Amino acid sequence: MDERRDYFRLTLNAIVELKALAAKPLVTSGADATSHFTSSRILQTMAELKRLELDGGQLQQQIKDADRALGEYLNILTRKIDVLAQFCLSSQVTDYASAQAIELSEGGLMFHHSEPLPEHHWLALMLSFESPLMATALHAQVIRCEPDRGNGYLIAAEFLYLNAAERQQISQQIMRAQLESARRKPQ
Repeated sequence: MDERRDYFRLTLNAIVELKALAAKPLVTSGADATSHFTSSRILQTMAELKRLELDGGQLQQQIKDADRALGEYLNILTRKIDVLAQFCLSSQVTDYASAQAIELSEGGLMFHHSEPLPEHHWLALMLSFESPLMATALHAQVIRCEPDRGNGYLIAAEFLYLNAAERQQISQQIMRAQLESARRKPQ
């Protein structure tokens, strides 16, 4: 098996939903994977909130540098919006009993699936994480499919068309999981 290690990988639990696509998603169509899932409205809302947070982050820091109290107040408002978004997501994604251990990196993931998927097959994936609560929909291409004794098939897929906000979501999820793992280890 060829090991591709372009990114740091971490094992964590997630719900993986997938939709097989008949053809390669077009970049010109916006390559929005959320449209393939029934909970896409909440995903689109959360993605837009993340984009706005990225867009406003530098401006918010400038405001905080100029007026500390106003900057802190804006930070509190941002946290309130995050709490509301988390609540909305938790009402949409509640079946964490079906979560599985996946290997996640900024470049892709490896997960178990009950059926084989052909190499180079296009997918829309929705990944839902319980801790911290987050969901994202992404396009991916199957790069490897191998039988896994008793667990169906082990699928390796590469993410495609990640924008800055999606890449940051994946990166933050990996960093949070690393911090949580380090916190649980005895000193």
